[in-house]
Amino acid sequence: MQQMQNLQTLHNDALVIGVDVGGTKIAAGVVDNQGNVAGRIQVPTDTSSPEDTLRSIAASVKRVLHDAGSNAERISAIGLGIPGMVDPVKGMSLLAVNLGWRNVSVKDWLERELGLPCSIENDVSAATLGESLYGVGKQQEYMVYLSLGTGIAARAIIHGQLYRGAHGMAGEVGHVVIDPSGPLCRCGAKGCLEALAAGPALAQAALRELQSGKASSLQEYQAADLRAEHVFEAAVHNDALALQILQKAGLQLAYGICLLVMGYDPQLVVIGGGLASEQSPLIASIRAGIEQWRTRAPVFHAMLNVDAIRVSGLQGDAGIVGAAALVAAQRKIVL
Repeated sequence: MQQMQNLQTLHNDALVIGVDVGGTKIAAGVVDNQGNVAGRIQVPTDTSSPEDTLRSIAASVKRVLHDAGSNAERISAIGLGIPGMVDPVKGMSLLAVNLGWRNVSVKDWLERELGLPCSIENDVSAATLGESLYGVGKQQEYMVYLSLGTGIAARAIIHGQLYRGAHGMAGEVGHVVIDPSGPLCRCGAKGCLEALAAGPALAQAALRELQSGKASSLQEYQAADLRAEHVFEAAVHNDALALQILQKAGLQLAYGICLLVMGYDPQLVVIGGGLASEQSPLIASIRAGIEQWRTRAPVFHAMLNVDAIRVSGLQGDAGIVGAAALVAAQRKIVL
């Protein structure tokens, strides 16, 4: 775990704590007006009850404040990215399955506990804002951010502003049905993009192939232990089965990007999340799939080229920086 660096090296007197809340861990750090992160901490998420989860969030913030020492006076606000449906105006988590939350007053509770103003938003929406303000999407009026990880979701920047939709969930391409005969998705439908190409889906695809008798270095893992990271690692070592799985997933994701492009007409598509790495065979397959769609569809060809598919430069800090960007967006200025 990295220690807090010297906060004096950051830009601007006003700093923000960005908090990325997940079902298993909470990451927090101090962010300046350029999107630089001075320090990072990570603590387990206590999901025993909504209040226990809030306490673990508060504990992470207090730890960052403590590590900041006298520089804590420069910290003006807190931004939080939270999974699921969020009402950012009321500061409520309407539904977060991974946290076991429904109608939790996150903003009010944390502001009472911490004495600092808080802004909250869906975690993918937060990451999109971070990419728009500080990442490869900076100064782009029209951008789509696609998050690939345990789940799949996207959000759009339109006229330089986050587009939320009627329920704050515009861009949930992970639950678009790609193959009606495909595997059951956690949303209840079959063959959703998330059920085909998200992290757990890649591991399940590998497991099915192994059970059918396919040879692979992945055979060394027990069924319960096999994860997407193992598939990626095997692919790096040219394992044929792993490469096949990532190639198929990449083509499916390319179709999802095609739908996003046709729906939002962006200048740029940024791919982020835990499965996004510039050197990954998955990204290479996505780009190959995009080129196939450009060849087949003249309209799509005119709307997007392969160079407009970019991998997030924020990477591991995307959640923290995105959460801090909520404060900047709320103030309508860069911090």
